[in-house]
Amino acid sequence: MKAPSFALRLLPEEELIGDPRPEACVEVSFDPLRPERDMVLFPQPVRMTPADLVRLRMETELVLGEIRAEVMRAEIAWERTLGEWYEEGRAAIEARKPDEALLVRVLEGLRRDQFIPV
Repeated sequence: MKAPSFALRLLPEEELIGDPRPEACVEVSFDPLRPERDMVLFPQPVRMTPADLVRLRMETELVLGEIRAEVMRAEIAWERTLGEWYEEGRAAIEARKPDEALLVRVLEGLRRDQFIPV
């Protein structure tokens, strides 16, 4: 699935003549959206000022930074949990009495160069 994209266009001075908001000279347009297979939405372009565009960029970077930090915290917690499970499993296996019959069959198979299915 292709990620949605957008395009920026600086409106030429001729298009802004007589416009009630000539300071909003940056147009952001978006690709068509497909929320369902048989439906296509064509979002309207958005006009904003260059200062609004810079503010949007800065706020987006802040939010993405927070998301990245949360993902890293989740990965660290997941790795810590996996490590704890590994240690618990290892301790449980080490505490269990070995299956001597299985060990004898493995050693016999190795001695004869045969592997015995278990």
